[in-house]
Amino acid sequence: METTPTNQADQKNRNSRALLYTIIGILIALNAGLFYMWQKGGNEKEKVEKKLESTNNNLKEKTVALEEAEFLLEKFRRDSAALIDNNKELNSDLVKKKNEIAVLVAKLRNNKNASDAEIAELKAKMQELTAQLEQLQKENVELKEVNMQLQKEKESAESENKQLSAEKKKYKNIAQRLQAGSIKIEALKKRWITGKEATTNKAKDVEAFRISFSLAENKVAEPGDKTIYAKVTGPEGVTLANPGNEGGTFEYENNESKYTYKFTVAYDQESKAVPATKWRPARDLKKGKYIIELYCDGFKIGSETLDLK
Repeated sequence: METTPTNQADQKNRNSRALLYTIIGILIALNAGLFYMWQKGGNEKEKVEKKLESTNNNLKEKTVALEEAEFLLEKFRRDSAALIDNNKELNSDLVKKKNEIAVLVAKLRNNKNASDAEIAELKAKMQELTAQLEQLQKENVELKEVNMQLQKEKESAESENKQLSAEKKKYKNIAQRLQAGSIKIEALKKRWITGKEATTNKAKDVEAFRISFSLAENKVAEPGDKTIYAKVTGPEGVTLANPGNEGGTFEYENNESKYTYKFTVAYDQESKAVPATKWRPARDLKKGKYIIELYCDGFKIGSETLDLK
């Protein structure tokens, strides 16, 4: 059979359609393969991103846990030092937990990829140690309050003991105080004819004062030489003293007081008459009342007055 032009055209159209369908099929297959590969790549990317996020979170969690652990270890060191200062021994279990945390910190520092279990273990031990440290801190505050109270009581006791010692010393000194009795003050003048001394009550005639007295028995007083200070006060209220080194000052009731002259007496705790002493004024005396006071060891032991006309 001869092929007509029409048949040839139909055959050509069929061949063209077959080729087209083949190309379309190839394109569809290629698109399907590309879509599959794209989807698979997206899933892998998502897995990588999730793994990276998990690693970063793990690293952050590890970093935070290590910082908190090191802060806790430093707090433990400070609190431990405070307790030692207060003479309080550390609990062995507390020390054990601290050491375990220190070991875990060192381990995690060296291990870049710490597991969740290791971080969880560190957090758990930190929580236990924190609770115990809070209790220790409370005890430390209580110890400080107790120590402050004890210090106040100690200072109060020391102050009281000091006061008692001062009072004891005061009473002891009072008990040792000497007492002068039979005090006699005489104003003396010289007779023109015989040159012998005689008593007078006229101020213009006085050449000397003669003072005599006795010391009472005192078994508490310290025996030995006693310095007696004689203080002669004139009518104008001024302590009399001759120019030079005769007079001076002595301590009386926490103050410096002037004296006219001084002398030494040997004392043996027994009652004794003190030899008379004389004091000669370097200038004429005025009319009026003269007060003679005797002092020894910071106490006034006696006094007497004399009126001169």
